[in-house]
Amino acid sequence: MKRWFWWLLLLSLGLTAFGLLRPRAEQGLPVNVVRVERGAFVREVRANGVVEARVYPLTFTRPGRVAEVRVREGERVEAGQVLAVLETADEAARLEAAKKTLEALRLRQRAQEAEFQSSRVRLENQLEEAQRSLRALQELLEVGGAARAEVEQAQRRATELRAQLESLSEAHRSAQLELLAQMEARQGEVAALERALAQSALRAPVAGTVASVGYLVGVEAAGGGPIRLVEAGSLRVQARLAEADIPGVRPGQPVRLELDALPGEPLLGRVERMGVQAEVAGSGGSAVLPVFIRFLEPKAEALARPGLSVTARITTLRLQEALLVPLETLVEEGDQHYVWKIDEQTRRVKKVPVALRARNLTRAVVEGIEEGSLLVSLPPETLKEGLKVRYRTGG
Repeated sequence: MKRWFWWLLLLSLGLTAFGLLRPRAEQGLPVNVVRVERGAFVREVRANGVVEARVYPLTFTRPGRVAEVRVREGERVEAGQVLAVLETADEAARLEAAKKTLEALRLRQRAQEAEFQSSRVRLENQLEEAQRSLRALQELLEVGGAARAEVEQAQRRATELRAQLESLSEAHRSAQLELLAQMEARQGEVAALERALAQSALRAPVAGTVASVGYLVGVEAAGGGPIRLVEAGSLRVQARLAEADIPGVRPGQPVRLELDALPGEPLLGRVERMGVQAEVAGSGGSAVLPVFIRFLEPKAEALARPGLSVTARITTLRLQEALLVPLETLVEEGDQHYVWKIDEQTRRVKKVPVALRARNLTRAVVEGIEEGSLLVSLPPETLKEGLKVRYRTGG
């Protein structure tokens, strides 16, 4: 019995020593892993800005009491449409009276002209007859057939008729000048009244949306106004682009715009132009450059308002098919970039150089590695070439 016990004790001790002393299987360094994917890559630049537009403050150019206001805030109007009207009863009555006076003066002018022409023709005929009689008497005087007194009487008659003709012409000119002066005065009055009536209607110079209405019916125009009109198609965003982001932005790039007042309702836009002069943002801050962005969607006219704050995300690069890796997989050594690739058969790592083509805030576009490769994410400093690792690839 004792011998058997000692044999069992020796066997147990031997097995324990073998278990303690035999070489252990290599467990591997625990790491996080990701796979290289192929897909779309977008790089954006963010800038804060303000909605702008061409706003026309429209006011009456003459005094008067407001008779009608034909538009409301938010209403769309066309170019030339009447927005408001002043009372014009007094001007209309004066205009009608001035037109009647002008027409009477024109009739009077025509009558005077007709009377003058009739008198002139009569006197010219009489003068011509007197001159024929004078010539005949002068011929008879030479042969003794007429007395000198008759010749002298004929001469006086011709002289009187010429004087009457000159007097008639002078009186006609004087009367015509007076009538012309009166007509010019009436024409000026008519023109002034027509301008006043034209200025009594406030019209839209361009198509657009009424932003505000300051006039009230029955109130003097000088005490109200203006009507503010936002020109259709003039809405844009002026954003302030950080100095470091300027090289990547150029006209024509697409933009995603989000109004601070309407989060979750992005609007599409496009970079229209870059500013020509940078500004310093705050005291001692870095430079910023204005960038002007045009809205592309019609619904922006209804949602955006001048003065609203907006966040602009400018797409500076878009690649439809690219090899994508998270930034945390990249190792940078000088000008060279590497990734730690895992051999899924041996679970050992290899340091692979890659070419970095582009990056955004989360991912990078690389070349030099295959799609689907398994990479170490956030590689630890203890990682070495050929080192075995352990990981989980489940969802």
